[in-house]
Amino acid sequence: MIKLFLLDLDGTLTEDRNSTAIDVDAINAIRTLQNNGIKVGLVSGNSYPVLRGLYTYLNLNGGFVAENGCIVFFEEQKYRVCKIMDKNILNEFKSLFKLKDTWQNEYRECDFGFTPAILTDAMVEWAKSRGLYIRSSGYAVHIAYKPAGKGVGVKKLLELQGLRKEEVAAIGDSLTDVEFFNEVGLKVAVGNADEELKTIADFITTNKSGKGVKEFVTKLLRGEINV
Repeated sequence: MIKLFLLDLDGTLTEDRNSTAIDVDAINAIRTLQNNGIKVGLVSGNSYPVLRGLYTYLNLNGGFVAENGCIVFFEEQKYRVCKIMDKNILNEFKSLFKLKDTWQNEYRECDFGFTPAILTDAMVEWAKSRGLYIRSSGYAVHIAYKPAGKGVGVKKLLELQGLRKEEVAAIGDSLTDVEFFNEVGLKVAVGNADEELKTIADFITTNKSGKGVKEFVTKLLRGEINV
């Protein structure tokens, strides 16, 4: 039985992968899910303040994971899972690869994002030599101290709630959701998700992004999804 539904934000809860507009149909769907006794939470690379505000105004109850797994929030408590990033390392990375800060870096603690969001082999080697986690979300290149990644934060969130993988469903759209999917029982990819994510998904929606969220929730509540 599914007790918790976790959603990625950008490209999943939004109207499309290149949009920041939250899909209204998706919001109505997850509200219906909560009214039926299933908790709803967020898992994202976005900073804590962004997710804290969104979580509050959407009136969610399943906690959230911010900064690609590094920050976890549940029942009014904030947990830092990763080590705070050294600003000297950030400046070196930015300068060496001629990158720009994303606007949320001002509010980040552990995981920092830079644009353009093109991850190169040279970046990967640089990060490896320094023991850093590095990924591209499609929106930015993110770096953090290991261990990091959405899966680390999701594992902590499930521990806080005393839930087993089999009791959790997740939906996402990008490669950063692969680690996230490894920590849940039911894996759902929206119709416009990265192909690699689709290969490990248990269910792929016909519709894209937010409309895909609505589609899945509707089928789940109708008993059309095998869980």
